[in-house]
Amino acid sequence: MNQRNKSRGFTLPEILITMGIIAIVLTTAVPSISSMVKNNRLATQLNSVVTHVHIARAEAVKRDVRVILCRTNSPNAITPSCNGSEQVWTDGYLVFADDGNYNNNSYDAGTDTLLIRGQPATSGVHMRTTWSWNRNLEFNPDGSTNEGGAVAIMSLCDDRGNENGRQIQVSANGISRMIAGNISSCYP
Repeated sequence: MNQRNKSRGFTLPEILITMGIIAIVLTTAVPSISSMVKNNRLATQLNSVVTHVHIARAEAVKRDVRVILCRTNSPNAITPSCNGSEQVWTDGYLVFADDGNYNNNSYDAGTDTLLIRGQPATSGVHMRTTWSWNRNLEFNPDGSTNEGGAVAIMSLCDDRGNENGRQIQVSANGISRMIAGNISSCYP
């Protein structure tokens, strides 16, 4: 019996067709995955800030003092302070119970109680606020805000702009709501 050696493997047309199919699948899947990752970054950051807003309001009522969220450039400093660029919260923020010195609206490590160190925004996410939430967001002991009756708005956006952005809106009574997608502006 004469056995022939048969090569086992793929022919050039088979390899080219397979590579073509892989290229088509990758060109359709990669943008979807990228968009999903960006959406998850925005949602994660939004959920973190909303959770901290809810904690701040609850702590104000529970402690019967004013609780403040303020922006900071260095939330992880040994002695952090309220500071940062106007209306930009991307670098981080602090949540603290005020000692009763309601004139300074700033964290004093000696007398105030630091509750939360809000970490810098996830890579590619930008956080900006309206003038009413510019430097800080203050919750009174009754759960209302101290923002002059205006709705305080924080926008979270990435390089895709307001069409995919998110917003947190805190009304004068302290109730917050979230808006996802097609927000009015990334720079409220």
